[in-house]
Amino acid sequence: VQNIIIDDVTPPTAPILADATGECAATPAVPTALDTCTGVITGSTSTIFPITTQGTTVVTWSFDDGNGNIATAVQNIIIDDVTPPVVPVLADVTGECSVSPAVPTALDACTGVITGTTSTIFPITTQGTTVVTWSFADGNGNIATAVQNVIIDDLTPPTAPVLANVTGECSVSPPIPIALDDCVGIITGSTSTIFPITTQGTTVVTWSFDDGNGNI
Repeated sequence: VQNIIIDDVTPPTAPILADATGECAATPAVPTALDTCTGVITGSTSTIFPITTQGTTVVTWSFDDGNGNIATAVQNIIIDDVTPPVVPVLADVTGECSVSPAVPTALDACTGVITGTTSTIFPITTQGTTVVTWSFADGNGNIATAVQNVIIDDLTPPTAPVLANVTGECSVSPPIPIALDDCVGIITGSTSTIFPITTQGTTVVTWSFDDGNGNI
């Protein structure tokens, strides 16, 4: 009789694994190892793919020859988002009295839709052009900006009142009239006429209502 004893005590030869990289996610190719007895062995790991966490994740691959020998190899999976969001081209927004523009969004390859933020206080009521800077942060250290012109231009004059005649026998100082303006509100009238009026007959008084924005 002769005992033939086969005892595989040599683990597989684990490969040296190169780093795998990605900006948003990475699923590395499954590595293989060579074993003297078994041949090619496919690696296995408990890590769940794809990896989306920013930074470096160390993945441990195991190579089991089925004979009680296991070799391991580590692989660095590096996720590094270096691409800022794609900013929109923002159209001018106009109004006569005030404007609160719609909040814009941008698209990011990793994060998706990003809502813009700004330090500008709304509504904007200052006549002229206000440049609003919107920021879009993807949460991974990349910030893109877009500018938007908000133009306030009051073109509508106040609504002048219909003034009743004022009469008197000796002299008259009529009450000062007011007008309503969409942007300014109540506007007190002004005139170059000197009061009281004492001239007999009819004096035509012209009252002006200036909204301060170039409309009288």
